[in-house]
Amino acid sequence: MRFSTLTYLLTLLAATPALAQTTPPAAPPPAASDEPPPLPDDLNLDELGDATDGGKAYCTQKVLYATPTKLITVGYEAQGAYDFTARPGGLNPMAGTGRITDARGLRLGFNAPVVSRNSFILNLGLTYWNTGQSIAVKAPDQPSALFPLLGRGLRTTGLNATVFKPLDTKRFLLFQANADLNGTYRTFGDLDQRQLTFSGTAIYGWKLTDNLQWGLGATRTYRAGQLVYVPVLLYNRTFSPRWGCEVVFPARAELRRNFGTSALVKVGYELEGNAYYLGQLAGGQEVYLRRGELKPRITYEQKLSGFVWLTAQAGLRYNYRNDAFRHQNPTGDRDGLLGSEAALFENTLTNPLFANLSVHLVSP
Repeated sequence: MRFSTLTYLLTLLAATPALAQTTPPAAPPPAASDEPPPLPDDLNLDELGDATDGGKAYCTQKVLYATPTKLITVGYEAQGAYDFTARPGGLNPMAGTGRITDARGLRLGFNAPVVSRNSFILNLGLTYWNTGQSIAVKAPDQPSALFPLLGRGLRTTGLNATVFKPLDTKRFLLFQANADLNGTYRTFGDLDQRQLTFSGTAIYGWKLTDNLQWGLGATRTYRAGQLVYVPVLLYNRTFSPRWGCEVVFPARAELRRNFGTSALVKVGYELEGNAYYLGQLAGGQEVYLRRGELKPRITYEQKLSGFVWLTAQAGLRYNYRNDAFRHQNPTGDRDGLLGSEAALFENTLTNPLFANLSVHLVSP
């Protein structure tokens, strides 16, 4: 009996560790972490509203894979040599013929967001374009009275403002205004109110998807060389990660080919121009040059580092308008044999190639 009892106790003690292992130990509490939980994969941050706007959602101004927005630009543009013939207006057969042997200059731009909210964006910018010109008279031709004025070079200094006002997730308003000083000035003392021109554009548009933005509007512009009022078509579209287009017709239109997110090539054109106050002829007559240039071109843009990009551009400078008048804008007065406001000088230019190299600081 004693033997059986002792055997039973020994057997029970030997089995106790095995029984204890059948109950798993309690899991320790999770350690505290400062990392926020991950965002859901289907969350679209663009659809979130601004707390100051009551949480309402708005569309954005950007299209996927579009050309980066330039904040600061430092560039230099040069044109090849070309012939320039200035013939006095009316039936006067006298003409001065020369050759522009050098036409080049610095191009600077600065653009900064002053107000940037989901419901309202305001950008202010400054631009400075310089085109120095050297004119050599072609023997045995005579010089034109216009040549000394053009020899001082052409400059544009401008202030611009752009407003993007989304109305909801699909519709927006876009406004742009420019004030430019255009002339042959070289110092602050040369500045004159007669050099001042004003331009503006208003567009009502639709942002249907992240790949498509389009709109219709109107513009007051000097891009054609003189003041005109014309309709405007905005059409920015990304067809795929490789292909897209960027259009503000009639000012410019380009087909875009992307190479990832760090390089792109564009083929298209831009219309540039303004009305320049050149000063006075020997007899005291004021002269305004109405200059417009159509530029078919190819553009290559490459990311250098971070937000620094390089742009190389080449194309043809086609003379659209380049005549001298008594007034900055068309007057409608029939003061010449050729009809409304005859030109002081009717100029004929040949069309050279041009190249532009620029470095930019772009928007994130």
